Amino acid sequence: MSAGPRVCTHAGCEARSVARRLCRAHYQAAWKAGTLGQHQKLPPRVKDPKICPPEHKHAASLVCYNLHQCRCTPCSEHRAETDQRRAKLKAYGRFDTGLVDAEPVREHLLMLGEFGIGYKRVARLSGVGVTPVRNIIWGRQDPGPRKGEIPKRIKRENAERILAVKPDLSALAAGAKIPARGTHRRLQALVAIGWSQSKLAIRLGIEPSNFTSVMKRTQVTVALHRKVAALFDELWSTLPPRDSWRDKIAYSRSLRFAKGRRWLPPLAWDDIDNDIEPPVPDEDGVIDETAVELALAGESVRLTPEERRECVRRLHVERWSDARVAETIRVNPRTVLRIREELGLAAWDQNELRDKGAA
Repeated sequence: MSAGPRVCTHAGCEARSVARRLCRAHYQAAWKAGTLGQHQKLPPRVKDPKICPPEHKHAASLVCYNLHQCRCTPCSEHRAETDQRRAKLKAYGRFDTGLVDAEPVREHLLMLGEFGIGYKRVARLSGVGVTPVRNIIWGRQDPGPRKGEIPKRIKRENAERILAVKPDLSALAAGAKIPARGTHRRLQALVAIGWSQSKLAIRLGIEPSNFTSVMKRTQVTVALHRKVAALFDELWSTLPPRDSWRDKIAYSRSLRFAKGRRWLPPLAWDDIDNDIEPPVPDEDGVIDETAVELALAGESVRLTPEERRECVRRLHVERWSDARVAETIRVNPRTVLRIREELGLAAWDQNELRDKGAA
């Protein structure tokens, strides 16, 4: 871009030039004297046309034309067509800005975030850019006076795409963490019909030694849950092979292992992910010593009310606090408090328990 001198060319004048390299006063004087033609006229300002890279969406949106100042032929033609279409719709009284309220979309994004679907995942699933989705939640992030401004309206097309993303397990990323209840129930059900833990671990692609740690986790990744769900759908109605002697031993051990922990078979569930676990029938106050011992060892065992009371009674003798007892037998501390009050057991002094490390 060419630029003329900014100072008046009249002898002895240092004022800023406005036209023909003259200041305002000398320009008017030359015009009155009819001598403007003697002064050199500045050449017109020429802007170098900016051209965006070819991978940009030149004719698909007005971003290149408005934001990047691109003046290539596709961008210019698209801008002209847009202006012409807008003028025609306004003349017909049918002009629609294409914008809708952003508040329902923002609430939907926050709900998806609580479910575990982040804004980048939403952008990928909906086909909307990451920046528009991020701006809806946290406002504009680009530097300038509008930084942090949350948009009040967004494009209708983007809103429909974002609202179409539902809080479903299939929408979660493979590395997202979810509660392990459904995973545990599926594996327990397969063990309950005779599938050994080592065979299940091999089919899942994990080390057999890690199977126990998986069953103790409170959360698992979506990728592992999907593997377990696919394996459950494949094996829930199929008994394991029992041709060889080792297969028969593994089958019988799995049945005993699941029975001792009262694990339920596949057909015991209607919705294995969301069903409330059915209570264990209290067989006239009969206590299963194996279940009690497993619970005291920290294993996940379904206990009858009488067995739960027995666990609380034994651990109370060991001077354990309610919180530690609840963590061991996997119940709520309020449940331990209620059982202890029903049994007439006094609470131990917390300072004494803390000194002995039993709290």
